[in-house]
Amino acid sequence: MKFTRLTPLFTAATLSAEISPPNRACESFRIPVTVSSEDLIYALPHFNSDFDVADFIDILSSRSSLPISSIFGGTHNVTAAYTIGATFCRPQHNYTNNTVLIATHGLNFDRSYWDPNLQNGNYSFVDFAVSQGYSVLFYDRLGVGESSRVSGYAAQLSNQVAILQRLVGTVRDTKYKDRFGRPKSVVLVGHSFGSGISLATVALDPTIADGLVLTGFSLNTSYSNPIGFAMAAQPRIAALQNPQKWSQLDTGYLTPADLYANVNTFFKKPEYDTSVAEYSDVTKEPFAITELLSAATLDSRPLAFTGPTMIIAGEYDFIFCTSDCNGALDYPASLVFPQAKAFKAVSYPNAGHGLNLHLNARGAFKEITMFLSSHGL
Repeated sequence: MKFTRLTPLFTAATLSAEISPPNRACESFRIPVTVSSEDLIYALPHFNSDFDVADFIDILSSRSSLPISSIFGGTHNVTAAYTIGATFCRPQHNYTNNTVLIATHGLNFDRSYWDPNLQNGNYSFVDFAVSQGYSVLFYDRLGVGESSRVSGYAAQLSNQVAILQRLVGTVRDTKYKDRFGRPKSVVLVGHSFGSGISLATVALDPTIADGLVLTGFSLNTSYSNPIGFAMAAQPRIAALQNPQKWSQLDTGYLTPADLYANVNTFFKKPEYDTSVAEYSDVTKEPFAITELLSAATLDSRPLAFTGPTMIIAGEYDFIFCTSDCNGALDYPASLVFPQAKAFKAVSYPNAGHGLNLHLNARGAFKEITMFLSSHGL
């Protein structure tokens, strides 16, 4: 893909002619950002082989599991410049809704999670949102896809949050109105770890966004299953599993062992097409071990955020509900958002953790956009 210099901020190429359905216009960018964050220092020996990873997961899942304090050796302030791969899609016609959705994907994916190359857009959150008049900025997390590569022992919640903060500022900056328009409202939309990033972002600055949608996510630690995810995924060192694709990554980047480990954690039979599961496995992206571990530091104390907030997870979400989200999402989430203008929790039927990749994904997209529009977004 060829990228050309368009502005002092962006390196970009217009993709509308390549991938955009008739009702949307899209551009892809590489966006330079400089951010500061207080990052955890990984204190354990780095992995040398998949035997090391298997042993670490075994220790992590034991009853006498390592406390976070023994995995990380304090924190340090890091200021760094990165380049973030992103795509912005807006309605081609009838561009009247001034709400921009900023979508952050979770572990095991890149930004194509929001807009996969599958079956006429049936699995595309971007297509559906644009059809409802929204614009969507979706981007690759640090260390993933077209974004800057950093050590798999360094990418973590704190620097991902700092990047999202900067992206929100860029979208709101009137200097770039020719690209993003003049957004009246910004809504943060996340999936899984991306929901954690979005939640942590509004926790740090409750005024940064006007709405919040957390998909594939729950705040109920009684039913969440992160260790189960680590065990079921049977992670392997990405560079060893596929050296042709990931040889440039250090051993801190992991990926599920195979298609069936991927299915075990993200899908629920019979609510998916096996070809979609195969596509998901072929296009999967490694995650940093420090991303997985730093998720445990997410602060879920009551927030001052006032915007409409939705939590929606597949009924059979394995990672956040141990495969049964019914009755598991409202509490304690409703207490975390006591000042929200509106709060809604949805256990979405017939879907697993990879909500967007199930047969009824468009119904979930409709739940999200109807909630937002009913509250002025």
